[in-house]
Amino acid sequence: MSRASVRSALLESTDSPGVREGLVRTLDLDLVGPKPGGEHAEECLPEKERPSMWYLAGFLVPSDAPLEQRADDDADDDFEAEVPEATGLAEESAEERRAARKNYYPASMGLSFLVRPGVRDLRVTVTWGDYERSKATDIHGKEVPAWRRTPHSREITLSIGTETEGRRQRVPESRGLWLHVRERPISVETLAGEIQPGTRAVSVFLANHRTPAPKRRDADSAYAFQARIVVESETPFHPRPDMSARVDRHWDERVADLHYADTPVYATGHGISADWEVRDG
Repeated sequence: MSRASVRSALLESTDSPGVREGLVRTLDLDLVGPKPGGEHAEECLPEKERPSMWYLAGFLVPSDAPLEQRADDDADDDFEAEVPEATGLAEESAEERRAARKNYYPASMGLSFLVRPGVRDLRVTVTWGDYERSKATDIHGKEVPAWRRTPHSREITLSIGTETEGRRQRVPESRGLWLHVRERPISVETLAGEIQPGTRAVSVFLANHRTPAPKRRDADSAYAFQARIVVESETPFHPRPDMSARVDRHWDERVADLHYADTPVYATGHGISADWEVRDG
């Protein structure tokens, strides 16, 4: 199915939830790209547009990539028109002010959550897409240069409960993707009744430590696109308490607390959004 037919599918829904789901699906496809197992998993994009120009979010650049590969290409488009020479400190050069204004791409993303006492293993599934220069057939049957996507999925078992400050584990056959893990015990003195004793806070980050491409035109071949992390536990995760209830709040925040009183939060995203599934209650 083409992208055009994905958008036209919105018209097939007549109820509000269906229309909203279609909008979210289309927006996700436009901004981030194919989901794991989706129909565009092995898509080809025109070579003249790098994948990082086609998709605006959801990818990780190498942490050691040079500046020109880690910043938005369009950051300097209207720099002179929007930011006068006198802007900033007197001792700052125009180049320094330009660098401060750049939009830098992320090299890592992560999730934080709470695990109950006794949990020793977590199952982490990492999915992403790699784009490499290749060939594709256009609508006229002609072979043309393209960026071809290869989907990847790796499952890793993380051992926790070691009370270490932090450690990392390589994602197999990923050319340099690593999982960084940090855990720490939770003090329950001020959270009596809300946090089970022995609960630990765990953060799992996916970082791109690949070797950057030597040329900027090939930079996207070292990026990890559509990066996602799924963390699973045999023991249910511990809900995160709402710490905002500890301070005085506005009326509308109290109304929101009432509306979502039975909707606990199970994870917080760092550089990404977080979602969760409830299974068997």
